[in-house]
Amino acid sequence: MQAFLPPSAADLFLRDVEQRAEHPDAASTIGAVLHLSGAVPELLALREYVAARLSRLPCMTHFLHGDGRRARWVPAVVDPARHVAARRVARGPEALEAAVQDLVCVPWPEGVPAWRLVLLHGHVPDGFALLYLTHHAVQDGGTIRVVLEALFGPDAAAGRPAPLPRAPAAEPRLRLRQVWRSAVVLLRHARKHHVWTSPVQPLSSRRRTAWIQVPAALLKAGARAGGGVSVNDVYLTALGHAVARWASTAWPRAARAAIPVMIPVSVRTADEEAAPGNRLFLTRVDLPGGLPPLDERLARTSAVTAALKLPGHRAVLRAALTRLPAGLLGRLVAVSTAPGRLTLAASFLVLRERLRYGDAVVGRVDPVMCCPPGAPLAVVMLVHAGEASLCFRIDRALPGADSLPGLWRQALEGLSAAGDRPTDSPGTVTAAGAATAPGRAAR
Repeated sequence: MQAFLPPSAADLFLRDVEQRAEHPDAASTIGAVLHLSGAVPELLALREYVAARLSRLPCMTHFLHGDGRRARWVPAVVDPARHVAARRVARGPEALEAAVQDLVCVPWPEGVPAWRLVLLHGHVPDGFALLYLTHHAVQDGGTIRVVLEALFGPDAAAGRPAPLPRAPAAEPRLRLRQVWRSAVVLLRHARKHHVWTSPVQPLSSRRRTAWIQVPAALLKAGARAGGGVSVNDVYLTALGHAVARWASTAWPRAARAAIPVMIPVSVRTADEEAAPGNRLFLTRVDLPGGLPPLDERLARTSAVTAALKLPGHRAVLRAALTRLPAGLLGRLVAVSTAPGRLTLAASFLVLRERLRYGDAVVGRVDPVMCCPPGAPLAVVMLVHAGEASLCFRIDRALPGADSLPGLWRQALEGLSAAGDRPTDSPGTVTAAGAATAPGRAAR
């Protein structure tokens, strides 16, 4: 039997936190929507296709059982008929989005691996969607990328087996100086901020969901304009600017102060690509507050995220996740998620391969994000085949926050204006920067 790291305190938190939610909107369900063109496939064939590819995806064949020190990953025989289903939806993108949001709220049964694949059809005359959902306690964004590429990447489409798991990597030797530097970074951002704790506007467990798509070339142009900063820095800069603009009229507590954001840093090694459980260390950064010029905000954002890019810092975070005693790591997770410290989260994911199922090519992949109780907002950006798609999960208690996706797009266009703007493409952005296919209205 393959050995895995035992469930971590973060896994248990993501499983248990939804029990405190007052509405299933705040469940810890994440995933992706694959939009494909062509004839709707047969459900039985889809089930057989997925079943044939499960043997090297232990994150889809194990479930989380037990609490505390007794928690463990339990293997299960997967019944494709239970995990792979189909649903016909009404015509139009709004009907598809409603079906996705309905399925996100469906509770997970006990004693079976927490994932489902739903074939959605009827919303377009020529095409269909594949909705992959899983529980965040069992899979993180990196695992979802591995699953999607293992099921629908070029090798899977050609019938070639997935590569064998790599040998476990040796844990890097930690230098005392780097441990000290990383500890300083973590402690500096451990204090309570109370940006989202308002006695007159308490947060809720209800969520709006909105998707927005832009050409990935806009993000790259913004990175070039910023002097070679990362695409993630551009994404976070636009997000910080959008939050600050919205807060200037709707949430005074976040209008001028630094904006605390939780960034999941992946510490997953190559041999753990398909292993169950999270290999993320949730690290807080404080993005620039107020409304400085965009170029200044980008430079300052790149400065505050610099530590997250250092291999030595990641090695320390990896050690904290894998070597700290379970009780100590549990207390660390409890402290970082306590009221007054929870804040918005921002994730970034890249699919390396163009996805397909049979002859049907995936034209777009929309991520599905979760936003746990106590958090005001969670955003994930996924890049696939030259297009970036963002999912905003927004607490309905935030007034006017359905404007955030549009404000993010405006900020991105401003950041990319000094770079090489991509040529026009239907349904993306015009030469003047006006959106021709805006993101769906938040629900």
